[in-house]
Amino acid sequence: MDNGYKEEIEKLLKDTDDINFEIRGLRRDNTNLTAENNEKIEKLQKEMEQVEFKMKDAFTKTGEEKVQTKMGFTTWKTLNVLFNFTDKAIEEIEKVYPKTANKYIKTSKTLIKDPLKRDLLDEKVSLTIESLILQPQVRKFVYKYTGGNV
Repeated sequence: MDNGYKEEIEKLLKDTDDINFEIRGLRRDNTNLTAENNEKIEKLQKEMEQVEFKMKDAFTKTGEEKVQTKMGFTTWKTLNVLFNFTDKAIEEIEKVYPKTANKYIKTSKTLIKDPLKRDLLDEKVSLTIESLILQPQVRKFVYKYTGGNV
């Protein structure tokens, strides 16, 4: 028993294709506009670098530590010491400071979910723990517009 639902669904499927076509067009326009804006931003960033270079040069020539104007100020900012750690830092800290190493080193554990899910589904393991909850999911509605090609 059809009750005209097939025709309605055909029309709605065509509507989804039309809407998706418009969305693709707008996304293409966004890509073009984004590329254009990126070029403008890049040009302005280069211009900003030149202005900053000239300002730094002019400030250096003053010989002052700080120059205050009604538009703002320039100064030399004193930075803290920069710490650079190599890959061997953890190993060396554990070796040199074994009693306090845990104060400086963080260890983390993460659950690797995919192999656990596979083994549970294949019944290779069976966990009966409170933190593992298996929840059936509701069916999901899906559709595909084929343009009349069945």
